[in-house]
Amino acid sequence: MSTYNERLFDGKSFRSKLHFARYHWVNHWIEKWRLSSYNILELGCYDGKTIDFLSNKPLTYAGYDANWEGGLTIAKTKWSNEPAYTFHTCEKPADFSNDDKKYEVSVCLETLEHIPAADLEAYIRQLSLKTTQYCLISVPNEKGPVLFFKHIIKSLTQDKAQTESYSIKELLYGSIGRMNKVERIDCGHKGFDYDTLATILKKHFTIIKTEAIPYPFIPHALGFNVGFVLKKKA
Repeated sequence: MSTYNERLFDGKSFRSKLHFARYHWVNHWIEKWRLSSYNILELGCYDGKTIDFLSNKPLTYAGYDANWEGGLTIAKTKWSNEPAYTFHTCEKPADFSNDDKKYEVSVCLETLEHIPAADLEAYIRQLSLKTTQYCLISVPNEKGPVLFFKHIIKSLTQDKAQTESYSIKELLYGSIGRMNKVERIDCGHKGFDYDTLATILKKHFTIIKTEAIPYPFIPHALGFNVGFVLKKKA
């Protein structure tokens, strides 16, 4: 069985390039903000791959992850010579609230779609409490024409066990944005609606920009992934 990194980051396929794009997106925004020094928090860090892509390395980094497929074990080994970079197991909101430290930047990449709906706002609230300036969140686009296109491609190129099952009606409704007609699978992509997420984000952050990843020049509704650029509310 292939590992998480082998499945998503082989460096050759178009799919791999799409997954790498979120890290380049984070680096772009941190460079744009011209932070002379900063601390960063990441929810859903896996092996701390984000650090590799930062041209301006943070003073401290705190990564939180559920440790699916041993990501934290890889991270702790990889960054063992950097005591300012720490990694923590996080399987519920309470695991994420036991640190009072504040961070100039917080990051959460392709993670919120895997969090049970009942816990989603609690995690976002904690991100807000821990963030002093900016937050970057990316999620998959699982609605509109992108859903239809992605589903067809996955059906042709991936094993059925790796693709989430849609009925014909669900696929058609999802492809026109009628997400109330698509069954939401907790901890999965199916039925995930980035607009519903945006409603929660607005309660705790100011949304500076919503953009497509990896092509920010197109409407975000047509992006394979959707990136939220957020600022801490005063």
